[in-house]
Amino acid sequence: MKTINSSGLFILKDGESVPYSISKERVIVCGVPGAFTPGCTNRHLPGFAKNIVPLHNKGIKKIVFVSVNDPYVMKAWSDAHGSQDIDCVADPLAVFSKSIGKDVDYGETLGTRCERFAFLIEDHKIIQEFTDPFIEGVLQEL
Repeated sequence: MKTINSSGLFILKDGESVPYSISKERVIVCGVPGAFTPGCTNRHLPGFAKNIVPLHNKGIKKIVFVSVNDPYVMKAWSDAHGSQDIDCVADPLAVFSKSIGKDVDYGETLGTRCERFAFLIEDHKIIQEFTDPFIEGVLQEL
């Protein structure tokens, strides 16, 4: 089991960008290539937002979405398409994405981004990587 840390992650709190720590509880962490991109916005984040109760019923305490964006963009994305029960956090320099081996280089158009993934994390350890990182796959594999 790989241990993760929250280095490089930030969230917007009271209008300020502050470091973010993934809790030690049972957490689903989803990585996405970018806020406001079609798949992430139309399917990925809303799928989790609509399924908060079934996830909580399976013992998930927190859902976290990570993208290589700034905290202001992640907050706006969450406000538009997410849920108050989901933390949308920024990995502005891809520090976190690189540390877990989920960075991908999209070249001159988008630069380094986060790959699409979903992990079950407990006590800062990756317990499971889901084959299908969308809500259907996560609910099925939990």
